[in-house]
Amino acid sequence: MRTRTQLLLAARSEVAARRQRAVTLAQEARRRAGQAIPALDGAENEARRCALEPARLAACGAAPEEIKAAKEAALKARQAVEDLLRQNGYSPEQLKPRYTCAQCEDTGRSGGRPCPCVGALCRALRREELARQSALAVSSFESMDAAVYPDTPDPALGATVREYMARTLDALRQYAEQFGPKSTSLLLYGNAGLGKTHAALAIAGMVLDKGFDVVYISAQELCAGLEKTRFEEEHPLMEAALEADLLILDDLGTESLTSYSISCLYTLVNTRMARSAPTIYTTNIVDGALLEQRYTEKIASRLSGSCEPVEFLGEDVRQLLHR
Repeated sequence: MRTRTQLLLAARSEVAARRQRAVTLAQEARRRAGQAIPALDGAENEARRCALEPARLAACGAAPEEIKAAKEAALKARQAVEDLLRQNGYSPEQLKPRYTCAQCEDTGRSGGRPCPCVGALCRALRREELARQSALAVSSFESMDAAVYPDTPDPALGATVREYMARTLDALRQYAEQFGPKSTSLLLYGNAGLGKTHAALAIAGMVLDKGFDVVYISAQELCAGLEKTRFEEEHPLMEAALEADLLILDDLGTESLTSYSISCLYTLVNTRMARSAPTIYTTNIVDGALLEQRYTEKIASRLSGSCEPVEFLGEDVRQLLHR
C-alpha cells in the first residue's frame, strides 16, 4: 500500500515517461520523413530563420511595415514546409509529439501549478492497487440485489429483513454519493457472508470517482504488514492508512494480535477519530463485549463512539452477490 507521496512520485514518473515516448516517436517520424523528402531539411531551416526574423527586426527598431512583412514571410515559409510534407504523403501532425495530456503536454505542470492529469493518474494508480488486492472491480451497489436477503418478517425491525437491507444499502449508496472530508465513520457489522465487504468496496469505488484518495486493507494484512516493518525507520503502510481521505479497514477480528499490533490499531483508530477522518470498519463480531475483550476497552469505545453502526442481517448471501 503506497503513501500519497509514493503515488505522486509514481504518477510524475509515468507522466515524464509519456512525454519521452511522445517526443521519441515524433523524432523518429521526422527522421523517416527527412529520409523520404531530401528538400525537407532546407525548407525547415528556412522556416526557422524566417520565424526569428520579426523579433530581430523589432530589436533593431525596424519599421512596423518591415516587421509585418517578416511575419508574413514566416507564415509562408511554415506553410511551404507543410505543403512539402503533404505532397509526399505526410501530415504535419505526424511530426509533432502526440501528448497524452494536451493541457500540460505531459510536463505535469500547467499555469505554474500541478496539472489535473497528475491527480487523475494518482487516483488511477490507487484504483489499480485496490483492484489487485480486493474485489473492487466487481463490487458495486448495482450488483447488490436486496432480493437475496430473506423476505421474512422480523418483529424487532418492524419489517422484513429484505426491506431492512434494501433501506440499509440505499443509505450506504447515499453515503458514498454525498461523501466528503468530514463524513461520518461507519462500523459495518454482522455475520459472515452478508455483503459487508462488498458494500464497503462499492463505497470505495464511488468515492474514488469523486476524486478522493481511498485506502482499503484487511485487518489481517495491516497487522501482518506492521509487524513486518516493526523495527524499520519508515512505516509507509501506517502512513498510508493515517492520511487516506477514506480508510476501509476490513474484517476486524481475523487478524493475529500482538501487543504491538494492538498499540498500532489504537494509534490508527484514535488519530483518525481525532482528525474526524472518515473510516469504514467491517467486522463479523456482533457482540460489543467480545469487541472490547479482543481489542481493549480503549479501542472498542473509540470504535463505538466515533462510528455510526450499520448492522447487516440475513443469511450467507456471498455466492449470490457475485453471480
